[in-house]
Amino acid sequence: MTDLPSLVNIKGSPAISSVAPGSTRWLVRGAIAAGLVVAASWLGYAVAFQRGLEHLRAAAQQRLAVEAARLDGHLSRFEYLPSLLETSPSVFRLLDAPGDPALREAVSQYLKSINLLAGAENLYVLGVSGDTLAAADFEQPGTPFGQNLSYRPYVSEALSKGRGTFFGVGITSARAGYYLSYALKDGGETRGVATVKVNLDSFERAWRDIESDILLLDERRVTILSSRDAWRFHPMAPLSPQMHEEISRSKPYGNHELTPLGWTFVAQFSEGAARVTAENGVAYTLSERPINRGLWKLVLLDDEAPTRQTALIIGAMSGLACIVALLAAGLVEQRRRAIKQRLANQAALQAANDMLEIRVQERTAELRAAQDDLVHAGKLAALGQMSAGIVHELNQPLAALQTAADNAVLLVDRGSIGDARGNLTRIGELVRRLGRLTGQLRTFAYKSSSPLEAVSVEHAVAESLKILAGRVKEGGVTVVTDVDANICVIADQTRLEQLLCNIVANALDAVESADRKSILIRASREQGQTARCRIVISNSGPSIAPDVLQRMFEPFVTTKPAGKGLGLGLMLSNHIAHSFGGELRARNLTPCGAEFAVTLPLAGTSEVSHER
Repeated sequence: MTDLPSLVNIKGSPAISSVAPGSTRWLVRGAIAAGLVVAASWLGYAVAFQRGLEHLRAAAQQRLAVEAARLDGHLSRFEYLPSLLETSPSVFRLLDAPGDPALREAVSQYLKSINLLAGAENLYVLGVSGDTLAAADFEQPGTPFGQNLSYRPYVSEALSKGRGTFFGVGITSARAGYYLSYALKDGGETRGVATVKVNLDSFERAWRDIESDILLLDERRVTILSSRDAWRFHPMAPLSPQMHEEISRSKPYGNHELTPLGWTFVAQFSEGAARVTAENGVAYTLSERPINRGLWKLVLLDDEAPTRQTALIIGAMSGLACIVALLAAGLVEQRRRAIKQRLANQAALQAANDMLEIRVQERTAELRAAQDDLVHAGKLAALGQMSAGIVHELNQPLAALQTAADNAVLLVDRGSIGDARGNLTRIGELVRRLGRLTGQLRTFAYKSSSPLEAVSVEHAVAESLKILAGRVKEGGVTVVTDVDANICVIADQTRLEQLLCNIVANALDAVESADRKSILIRASREQGQTARCRIVISNSGPSIAPDVLQRMFEPFVTTKPAGKGLGLGLMLSNHIAHSFGGELRARNLTPCGAEFAVTLPLAGTSEVSHER
């Protein structure tokens, strides 16, 4: 129990706890780790969002190029039509006698027949005064026939320049259209104006069926066509008084109020691209392209929500990858500390052994017979205090865990989310396996309380090879298995895999310097009075020395260099085999190589355990 005076200072105020520096250190480390995760998430989101916007702009330019070509082609398709009337004598007779009703009707019928072939909205002829003398739709309501259109810009442009263009709402028909005008001349003198009206409603209808929104802006940046009716005849920005005055004279937009769209431009890029927020709060990437000889702008609006959602997912994955990397770094640090502790324990054990040998040399010859037994007992007693140093049994799962974590980081960087998820699932399985392994280290000194059950030999071999897959691939070792899929033995799943891992790991060490690196794993029923299974693991490495072969399953017997092995793996494997009611044997092969055979009692073939 803690002494009370140590917790309170002389003045009665609380004293600083001895664990405060350690707690502060962990708080600082946690804050740094959280900052790294947040930074990785934000960076992943920012980069993904920026690249997504660049992709949107590039794709928008391609779609705009196609749509602009269609629209320009549709407009230029009717440019020839007004000038065609200059070849008609009846049109010039009408211009000479504009008050002749019969002639006006005849020319109107002529225009109607031409327009039926051309497919324009309307075709009509005006005198130099602006009066409409003949029209293809003279019989239809809303026809310009008989109206004076001299205030329209396309009329004055044709009279002054020979040609004119104009987009506007028809005064009589109330339908918007694009007007192409042409001056009809005879002997160099302008006698009248031929005009064709082109309907663009088909483009608006087509735009409503595509995913993105499209606008068509005229020279005043007023929306004249739109995939949304609510945006039509609204300017992108407030119009100047001069523009309002010009609009009131030419009446291009009918009676619409021309209130601005009210959009907020968040950012402006090159080539007319920008980011805007509409009045409904939706964020768009805006891309535009000039058409109609640069007079108009075709605008494409892409909703940024899908791009933002994708960027959020990538940001979350970046944060997760950072967490995995931090966990992997923590595991590496933990392993480093465990190795340091193991080396310290080994040094202490060596010092104790040295001191023991000095004392033994001082003893009489009568005590030398008991010396070996005493040293052996001392080693076994020290083994119980070295549970933190039994890293030998955990090396294979930790190596597989490290490899899976590194692969998960690479797969996330490459965007292979499905494969990365599989690696993370494998990491979870390995962590659970480590928990089961540490829980079963007591089997060295005590009998396990876990009940034995039917375990598939094929499944146990496969799981063991998964754990050692990194070493197999790194060492370039050929592993061949010949296991009867129907064989089951009475064992514990985790400890059987532990036994197989130890033997295969020793085989990998043995073939490391061999010219031919191969391992063969076979499992079959053993013929005899009792039902048993024989699992044989052979390797192509060098033969085992005879003196080592005799003491192969004793503790601390190893042929590996210092620091690479404790000499406990085969001893533990032999202990596990005996706990299952089986045995483990070893022998050399001819001319080289070694073979380890595990004999275990058979179980029923239908009781296969694949739980782990």
